[in-house]
Amino acid sequence: MDGKRVAVVVSHPAHLLTVAGLLHRYRPEVLTLFRTDAAQNVALRAALPYRVTSFGESEPESFARAMAGDFAYHAALGDRIFHWLRAARPDVVLGDAYEAYNYHHDVARLLIDDAVERWRALGNRIESHEFPLSFRPDAPGAPVRYGEFVTGPFRAVRLDAREAAVKRELIATVGRVDPFVAHTAPLFARPEVEPYREVPPDRDYTAPPPGLALYYDERGREVVAAGKHAHPILFRAHFVPLVRALGLAPLARAA
Repeated sequence: MDGKRVAVVVSHPAHLLTVAGLLHRYRPEVLTLFRTDAAQNVALRAALPYRVTSFGESEPESFARAMAGDFAYHAALGDRIFHWLRAARPDVVLGDAYEAYNYHHDVARLLIDDAVERWRALGNRIESHEFPLSFRPDAPGAPVRYGEFVTGPFRAVRLDAREAAVKRELIATVGRVDPFVAHTAPLFARPEVEPYREVPPDRDYTAPPPGLALYYDERGREVVAAGKHAHPILFRAHFVPLVRALGLAPLARAA
């Protein structure tokens, strides 16, 4: 990515902590899609030394639209990402990986791909990469793993001492106001290495990634059992129909 204009697009602001060294090195244009904890947002904005664009979309509304089969809502969000990319004009865009762990992580990846394909269709060149967040291997009793890819090939930004120190301080600053960040950050085994890989143009979003469990299906059923939602968000019932509606299923791509 050296010498190139870089853009970073993430579903949730806390994901920026995962690539904080890369942010420090490349000073990319940054876009976050969904709003989360207010204290976390304030801490991130205070700690990051450059502008972050936030769409501030509502997760509950996104869930409700998915439940209703309202594909126009997410298509419109994809339009906004496309227009943001067109204004930023990056050579490289980096975003959340496809991991079947969290619905909104996967939606972000899908909408980034949609925007990139549209930008390329206009004759523009742009690299598209993803960085890992969290996933559960598709094996009985396997624990959730963080910040790694189980298959290759991939590349990595290896932080120097200054970049690593900046990243540690940023995580500590946000962790002081956000218990989720304080709990999750230590689970990333090698914070001094920030892996990323090219997004394959022929990826099949109607199937989970090889070797990964449909974790957000599991999580959806857990929150329903806990009384937090009446119905779970499921991969085949809600994510795959969005893939098809956006024309990103394999047959639609071929056509």
